[in-house]
Amino acid sequence: MKQTIIHFGNRTERHLVSGSTFPIDRRLERRGPNIYLERNFIRHPEIAGCRSILLPRQHLWVMFFEGHVQPHPLRCYMHMARILDRGATVTVEDLYLDVVITRDGQWHLLDVDEFRAAVAVAELNPEQMEAALLGLENACQLVQRSGGDVEGYLLRTLAVEGA
Repeated sequence: MKQTIIHFGNRTERHLVSGSTFPIDRRLERRGPNIYLERNFIRHPEIAGCRSILLPRQHLWVMFFEGHVQPHPLRCYMHMARILDRGATVTVEDLYLDVVITRDGQWHLLDVDEFRAAVAVAELNPEQMEAALLGLENACQLVQRSGGDVEGYLLRTLAVEGA
């Protein structure tokens, strides 16, 4: 399972499987129980940067990619995740299931085969499986409530919650 550590002290995003660490060079802040971050991507052929919102209670890590010249083909990428906030660090466990929304408004569920395989070999414990399914339910509700504009909806909602 992929894990990422967000470190508030040194403003980094560390991917444990690859061992790569990336600076969160634009923004990192708490908005109520949620976390908002923006960072540039270094030497990525398709992605110049991204904005992310971690929603621990909803079991979602929602990402919005920026293309180099044109908008990225994906409007939104939602990871089903278990997010463990320990104050100075936040650990994100990627629970395999993902929902993407394309620029034309279509949405797709990805990586069901990976989720099934992880369940079959008991890589995920019951708490992680439950978090993945709750995240999926929350992602579907978020797409419906937002009318497809997940980023605008979340930013408006977080602005109200943070007020």
